[in-house]
Amino acid sequence: LGTLAFFAAGNEGQARVGYPARDPHAIAVGASTDRGELAGYSNVGEELAFVAPSNGGVRGIFTTDVSLPSRGFNIGKVQAGGADGLHTNNFGGTSSATPLAAGVAALVLSVRPDLKATQVRDLMQQTCEKIGDGYDAHGHSSNFGYGRVNAAKVVAAAKALPRR
Repeated sequence: LGTLAFFAAGNEGQARVGYPARDPHAIAVGASTDRGELAGYSNVGEELAFVAPSNGGVRGIFTTDVSLPSRGFNIGKVQAGGADGLHTNNFGGTSSATPLAAGVAALVLSVRPDLKATQVRDLMQQTCEKIGDGYDAHGHSSNFGYGRVNAAKVVAAAKALPRR
């Protein structure tokens, strides 16, 4: 059914989408903030498929961290995500937006494992929320791709597709 290959667009402050994300077979993911704006560090361009939330606004991304002592983003500080060092609130960039988008694709495939990779990508793009401006007649923006991924909307759309 194909492989979905998600890649971070890059964090060079609105430079061109980096390689390998700009490869035609890749799904290039940029970053938005929790305020629905383009993250100032996110790369942009025609190759961008969509954006996903990351840091750069008021809130960042809270996630698990390396479970080895004195390793990772949080080496055991409460203010960095917890005294046990197993979590961090300092994960960001397009490197955190990309696994979020891949997780949304996994949710789609959990309800419709019969979908081809291209169908999942297309559904994700079709159900994006339009944030910001600059969208062309096809609904694409060089800053936001097709918009910000919307997990609830794309999963509902996948469930509603007729089965073959």
